[in-house]
Amino acid sequence: MTLWIHTLEGRNYLKDSNDHSLMNQNLDSLDALCTKLNVRKLSDYLDFTDQQFNYNDFDDDDNEPELDPETELAYGIDDMTWFDASDGLISLQAVRNRIAEDGLHGFDADELPALLEELDDCISILDGSVSKGGKFHLSLVE
Repeated sequence: MTLWIHTLEGRNYLKDSNDHSLMNQNLDSLDALCTKLNVRKLSDYLDFTDQQFNYNDFDDDDNEPELDPETELAYGIDDMTWFDASDGLISLQAVRNRIAEDGLHGFDADELPALLEELDDCISILDGSVSKGGKFHLSLVE
């Protein structure tokens, strides 16, 4: 399981994402840090649409759904859960800054640069989306 960050600007769905496995593996610790920092938890921004869709079993090719023209997936933009990019940016920046200063309790210090890189990637993506009034989610995928 991993997290991918997706953005939505108008009806422009951007799904290209790096893998954010360390964020997913340490989501409980990141959420606890969010609580300490008095910002919204990262888990609040999760979208389970991809996971829910992938748990549906299709017996044969006749039952496979058509791809949505906007997303090129078996589900559309309106099926997903979206959040204001500016809200997510606040949480991610607060968490990233604290981890850069103090580390993350219970987290292997050798992997800290990789976790910071994942957070920086999300921040960079949201930074560009905020100026366009964009939305985002952290998609839980297998």
